[in-house]
Amino acid sequence: MHLFIFIQINAFTSFLQSDKNMVLEQKRGIESIDLNQTFVFVKAPIETVASAFVRVRQAERWEQDVYDREIVTTGQGFIVFQFQEQTWTSIYNFGFVPGCTPLDKKDTQTLSSLLQTRTVYYRVSDTGGYIGYELYENGNFIETLDFEEDISFYFQSQNRQLQREDMGSVYGFIYDFMVEQDIYIPAIRRVENQQGYVRLLGPELENLERSDFERIDYLTLG
Repeated sequence: MHLFIFIQINAFTSFLQSDKNMVLEQKRGIESIDLNQTFVFVKAPIETVASAFVRVRQAERWEQDVYDREIVTTGQGFIVFQFQEQTWTSIYNFGFVPGCTPLDKKDTQTLSSLLQTRTVYYRVSDTGGYIGYELYENGNFIETLDFEEDISFYFQSQNRQLQREDMGSVYGFIYDFMVEQDIYIPAIRRVENQQGYVRLLGPELENLERSDFERIDYLTLG
């Protein structure tokens, strides 16, 4: 089944601490946790990251510079983008197709090892009350945190020893972690209209232009 999608970044309501008056180049942290999202962040330019991800996942299609374009999705898709003046490239899990593997921690470690750089896996689910991350450096595990509201908490690190009570708010702790890593996580939502078009909404910025991005790419596995 073919689905036409319209890629665009528009205004969205901020949930956490980001300053609404802050320019995009300065934004860091998490825009919202009130959604379901999975990302892999790679500290490398988008051309390098997208090319490596195509090889790792054996992607069948790689559409480059898709900002404000209509494309057809035919399988498991991923949005890859990099903001101007930011060093991290983001890989966003765009939907899920049965039989295809969504973004996972293995992708994060593989890209870290392949590109010899730092990578972060991040997943949040307001539906399941879950949030967590995993950090790698040159393919080596550094730190992980998994938290499910009122159910479970797990933290392990090669660099620091912390207990649950040392962190205060887990959400605030993860927000601060992303700021420390120099990562900005925009809020992205899929909104489908009656004609079958999908629009990606976010982050909390008015009048974003193509010039705000190094590039936005779309990859599909089939």
